[in-house]
Amino acid sequence: MATAEPGPSSTGAPRKPTCVVTFGRSTLLGRHLAAALAASGRWSAVAVLDPSPSSSPPPPPAPPASQLVYHLAVDLSDPAAIVSALTGAAAVFHVDPTSAASSDGSFLSLHRVAVEGTRRLLAVCRVLRVGRVVYTGSADVVAAGARDVVNSDEDSTPYPDKFGNAVSELRAQVEMMVLAADGVDGMRTCVLRPSNLFGPRDSTLVRFVAGYARSSFGKFVIGSGRNMSDFTYVENVAHANICAEQALSSNAASVAGKTFFVTNDEPIETWEFMNCIMEAMGCQRPRINLPAKMLLFAALFSNMIHHRLGFQMLSTPLLHPDTIYFLSCTRTFNTSKARRLLGYYPIVSLEDGIMRTVGSFSELPDNFGLSRQQGSCGSSKADRLLGSGTAADILLWRDEKRTFSYVTVLFLLFYWFLLSDRTFISSAAKILLVISFALFIHGVLPPQVFGFTVEKVTSDYFEVSHSALRNSLMCLASAWNGGIRKLRVLAEGDDWSILLKVLAFLYSIKLMLNFQFRVLVGLVLASLFIVFIVYEQCEEEIDSFFTMASVKIKWLADRVVGNLPASLKAYIS
Repeated sequence: MATAEPGPSSTGAPRKPTCVVTFGRSTLLGRHLAAALAASGRWSAVAVLDPSPSSSPPPPPAPPASQLVYHLAVDLSDPAAIVSALTGAAAVFHVDPTSAASSDGSFLSLHRVAVEGTRRLLAVCRVLRVGRVVYTGSADVVAAGARDVVNSDEDSTPYPDKFGNAVSELRAQVEMMVLAADGVDGMRTCVLRPSNLFGPRDSTLVRFVAGYARSSFGKFVIGSGRNMSDFTYVENVAHANICAEQALSSNAASVAGKTFFVTNDEPIETWEFMNCIMEAMGCQRPRINLPAKMLLFAALFSNMIHHRLGFQMLSTPLLHPDTIYFLSCTRTFNTSKARRLLGYYPIVSLEDGIMRTVGSFSELPDNFGLSRQQGSCGSSKADRLLGSGTAADILLWRDEKRTFSYVTVLFLLFYWFLLSDRTFISSAAKILLVISFALFIHGVLPPQVFGFTVEKVTSDYFEVSHSALRNSLMCLASAWNGGIRKLRVLAEGDDWSILLKVLAFLYSIKLMLNFQFRVLVGLVLASLFIVFIVYEQCEEEIDSFFTMASVKIKWLADRVVGNLPASLKAYIS
């Protein structure tokens, strides 16, 4: 039985028709669409059909419009409740059921809400002679696989032979049901396909970006980073719904039974959009490129294992083929059909939409698992350990060209001094001879050579500043004083932890001395450019492992000490 919040009272027949919005509380689009319909002045009442309360407050409409919107707690599995809710409605705006927050995520639940619920809704619309139905799905139903979709229109982009996930397949089924219902019992229908819907209090696309930022892939760009995508601000999609309903009312022959791509009509690099959201969360821009084909192979393998074990992958985890395609492929759509037949034009620019979305982050609790102060998007421990300066930028691969240059120079020096058959003094003399000769040639060159400016090397390049020298000496003195303090504590014989640390340090030195010096230096150089970046990407996992290991070691030490005689136990404690 449908339960309703107090709706608008009327004395007599309303002068304006009423409309219905499905999932107008539990979806981003539904909340904004209900507010836009109420503010349009076209409807005497806007009924919001949603079985669950909203996870976030609706956008505030104008005070007169807010009185037009009322909520009906209607489940689409109850035909009688749907009949009661739709009685007298002239139009139904059906929002993508798979994006409803009330779904528990299982395939059966999504199928029941999306396919079976839409079937019941359309059947009731036919019985009650509802004139117009506008369904808003997603452009993802026709964008699947590794192929690029570049400025594609509705006629040249059919459904794929195989859908990447169950959600896209369910959306396609709902689309086909809505289009097939057009013209039956006088009902006219059409379908809108927004691309990458986003907006304030978004819990889908923005949540995905937040999940990517805090994941182990957060520092990496998948693919070249130059692929383009269309992103659509939620108010533009709400405006497109209003345009579609009006077109069905005035020009049904040209609009009914058709699909329309809806975007901001401002294609942007996918990673530029991601970076804008990440930076608003306090995260650093990813700079290291990973080959998409390598990750796609891993994703396909993971997907195959998932299906072999009998699990259905409904969502899009980070290591999923559809996620790799979205992050590395171009997906742009042509909106000329919607402009021509619906009269749709974006009312909010992409830049303004991003700014509004970013501005809403301060209104949210930490829904995305990101702490804006000390969370995973702030300065990492590896960055702080390296001083958050030039060394951190080089060893954490934030500037690939610069890091590669240093790796190349260090490898050449390593080869020159340690891998060649010359002695160290001979290698140093030869490299100084080469440097001296190169500097002399550089000094005699004219300021212009074949149109290129030759920058002269001044004496400042070879001078060490007093502050740098003083800091180096202070660091050396601090290290010496720290060592002396450790020796003093060790000589007092009261701190067993210091003794164990010294023994472990000396034993590691002994193990390292077993290697040849050139092998040891090579391992150190290689580890410098590997260990820190690995620690930064897997910081939480490594910290949790060492925390668990320290707890186990402490438990084992306490157990060993507990079994010692009382005299030894008193001496140790």
